[in-house]
Amino acid sequence: MVDRVGPVTLRKLLDQHGSISDVCKATNASLREAEELIKKAQEMGVELLSLEDEGYPDLLKHIYDPPPILYVKGQDLNPNDKTIAIVGTRKASRYGKEVAKKLAFELASLGITIVSGMASGIDTSAHKGALEAKGKTVAVFGCGVDVIFPSENRSLASEIESSGALVSEFPLGTGTEKGNFPRRNRIISGLSLGVIMVEGHYDSGAMITAKFALDQGREVFAVPGNVELDQSKGPHWLIKQGAKLVESVEDVLEELHMVMPKKVDSRELKVESPSISLGTSRDYSNLSPEEQKIITVLSLEPKHIDTISVETALSIPQVSSLLMMLEVKKVVRQLPGKMFVLY
Repeated sequence: MVDRVGPVTLRKLLDQHGSISDVCKATNASLREAEELIKKAQEMGVELLSLEDEGYPDLLKHIYDPPPILYVKGQDLNPNDKTIAIVGTRKASRYGKEVAKKLAFELASLGITIVSGMASGIDTSAHKGALEAKGKTVAVFGCGVDVIFPSENRSLASEIESSGALVSEFPLGTGTEKGNFPRRNRIISGLSLGVIMVEGHYDSGAMITAKFALDQGREVFAVPGNVELDQSKGPHWLIKQGAKLVESVEDVLEELHMVMPKKVDSRELKVESPSISLGTSRDYSNLSPEEQKIITVLSLEPKHIDTISVETALSIPQVSSLLMMLEVKKVVRQLPGKMFVLY
């Protein structure tokens, strides 16, 4: 009933003071702090979107508890964008990171916006895949958009700003408090038509995002992984509960009834594994029997040359020579410490 105090102003007051009674007791000085925050946002190029604004994402607007205000740094959020979230554990395997990057690359190449949480591991790989495809990606923060977490992702955040957006419901300067991240996860799923979980345990943040997606009526997808790894338990549980198993981008498009023309791009990310193939499988028929013996024991998980020797029953000199030839043919890749993976 107070003149000039609508939902947006009220939300700012509550963020600043905590309760209606504290707002009523607020001094002019403390109210000016809210004005300073808005001014600071403008100076930093951060847009404040309220539920009443046309630019507020339509999908997010219709979840149970949409954020009254979004802080957006970077490009404008297009309410009509087709968006898919890719989430997973911070402690991702190399295979998981490659799969996330591959899926993000191919989806972004189709004009789909990739949404994730900017965390290390799967999230970071998903953002990077979208950027490599010259596509759009949105990073949802569990802190203020001016607080880059993890700090090693500063350059990634700058790249995302140039073609996508950094998004948060938390005011500028808000730190990385543990309780903020579950709230962040409902926004990741709320912004998306569907959520793809690559790796994560039962109680991981990625699983929380998947459960939010189910509550919000979104499609849930899961990528199968190595049954011996703990981070495969989350996706495998989701698949048992009816989540769509993802072996290729086509599985995602089919479930969402999407048919979109693919952009022409000469670059491709190669992800091949005995346990899952994303895209066309490679033809190894031109390799010698000994070379094929080597690749049958390799995957996207690093393996030491000594282990390869034992598993193939070949001598170290033989294995070393064969691996060198396979590197030249771009079939395998050497990592530090005499570790090898499929290319």
